Amino acid sequence: MKKISLFCLLLASLLLATFCSPSANMTSSADRVVTSGTWSVSQFINNSVNETSNFNGFTFTFSSSGTISAMKNGVTQSGTWSFNSSESKFNIDLGPKNSGNFPLGELSDDWKIQSASETVLSLHDDNPASNESLTFTKN
Repeated sequence: MKKISLFCLLLASLLLATFCSPSANMTSSADRVVTSGTWSVSQFINNSVNETSNFNGFTFTFSSSGTISAMKNGVTQSGTWSFNSSESKFNIDLGPKNSGNFPLGELSDDWKIQSASETVLSLHDDNPASNESLTFTKN
């Protein structure tokens, strides 16, 4: 009888740990969270350099259809975004990374979700050698 009770307790603990892990909750809700409201870049680190101020005044809107809009001073630039829950990947495409598309092109990348809540989405480049991180905060 003790073995059965111990087995049931172990099984319940394992199931609880699996279904209540932060990463499972984080990734299952990331796409739902970003499509609610507008967002701002609260941190952007590019090759270890803090470039957050380049995004001052921008407001970002993620639509459920997969488009992203970046607005500043009444001017809007559109792109696409997608979320792959099985890999915790968050893709943003706001155009090429070149001087004519600065600074929004800097956000075009495949990002790995580090954390997600109702008010903050923290991302890191999926290529660790690039040392880039991006944090959106809900307005």
